[in-house]
Amino acid sequence: MRVAWLAPLVSLLLSALYGPTLVLLGRQWWDDSNYTHGFLVPLFSGYLVWRQRARLVALAPRGSALGLPVLLAGIAALLLGDVAAELFLMRASLIVVLAGLVLFHLGCAVFRVVLFPLAFLLFMVPLPAILFYAITFPLQSLAAQQAAWALDLLGVPVILDGNVIHLSQLTLGVTEACSGIRSLISLLGGAVAWAYLALPAGWMMVLFVASTVPITILANAGRVISTGLIGQWFGVEYASGFFHTFSGWAVFVFAFICLFAVHGLLRWARGRLARRRA
Repeated sequence: MRVAWLAPLVSLLLSALYGPTLVLLGRQWWDDSNYTHGFLVPLFSGYLVWRQRARLVALAPRGSALGLPVLLAGIAALLLGDVAAELFLMRASLIVVLAGLVLFHLGCAVFRVVLFPLAFLLFMVPLPAILFYAITFPLQSLAAQQAAWALDLLGVPVILDGNVIHLSQLTLGVTEACSGIRSLISLLGGAVAWAYLALPAGWMMVLFVASTVPITILANAGRVISTGLIGQWFGVEYASGFFHTFSGWAVFVFAFICLFAVHGLLRWARGRLARRRA
């Protein structure tokens, strides 16, 4: 009886509390190319819960009082975010509220099963602007420095001025879009999902996810270098347009090939360790 009236009531309250926040979130996913993957994150989390349906059906729901402080903390975060006009806090509070509801209504056993799908929802929340730019600026500088070093090594006359690379035939500005932040965010989410589904040991998961940072940096530097070489050898018109779009996809393909290699290396290392212990 409790479930019959509680489920629609909770849905109504969540819609009232988070409706405007979710509408703005959806608009940002649509408008901001850094976060277009946001549409896929709830679907993937739902799929992860669906994969555990047999375990969930076998569990007897036993609500836990531990969910109440979690639920209240989530609502407090929503109100604080609204007062401070902090979108990240408001959006992330939804995940805390959902966690509190699961704990309070279904209990600790169910919560443990759905903990990762709930936590994965964080990837749908855009980073706070201060954190986004704190990551983006160093990535821009690093990409520019690596590209300038490599181009000089290849015999191309180059002058580096901040994040701007001056060549004899063109000038390359390593902007926010060229920093690699978009690839890093998407690749990090993909790597976390990959590790959860395919890697059996915690240390393997950590190393696999951590590898996304150097892989993204390397792939993005390669994109800037190739753009510089194409522009220097064939002209500015060849370095823009189709090649610019193609190189963006090439970076992503290269990054996933690297992840496959890291995955294989980690499995080989685990097998080697297992044989040594045997």
